[in-house]
Amino acid sequence: MSKDKKLKIKNFDLDLSGPLEDEIDFIFSNFFGSSYPTLYRKELLWRPPTDSYETDEEYVAILELAQVEINDVAVTLAEGVLSIRGVRKTTPPAERRRYHKMEIHYGPFEQKIAIPGEVDMENLSAHYKDGFLEIRLPKRIAPSKDIIDIKVV
Repeated sequence: MSKDKKLKIKNFDLDLSGPLEDEIDFIFSNFFGSSYPTLYRKELLWRPPTDSYETDEEYVAILELAQVEINDVAVTLAEGVLSIRGVRKTTPPAERRRYHKMEIHYGPFEQKIAIPGEVDMENLSAHYKDGFLEIRLPKRIAPSKDIIDIKVV
């Protein structure tokens, strides 16, 4: 390899000075025309950027889902795991493109978040606005641990 850290592959210059993963994504998206920049990985599903936190009253998850239609999203809660699945659809471009960088994922996605406590199943809520999905799971109020005298008859 030359001093300038470039690799020549059939008239294609690959700059190895940046993260190798970015370069591999670039090669796969350019040469194979994939809508999935991470095609070389086992998993074809992408994971949207997510914040999850809890307050004294609730568990909250916020997902960045720009250009995802709300009808293409499913949210479930089962066995302490919040699952968000869906698809970001893309339309094929009319012109041929040569990507220089491809970081926006298209196709199916999934994100799973462990919920560490019990949830009030009657008051769950989810809102989608400006490309962000916010899911609020109120905590289930634990039964009182006060001592109660029980009269024995």
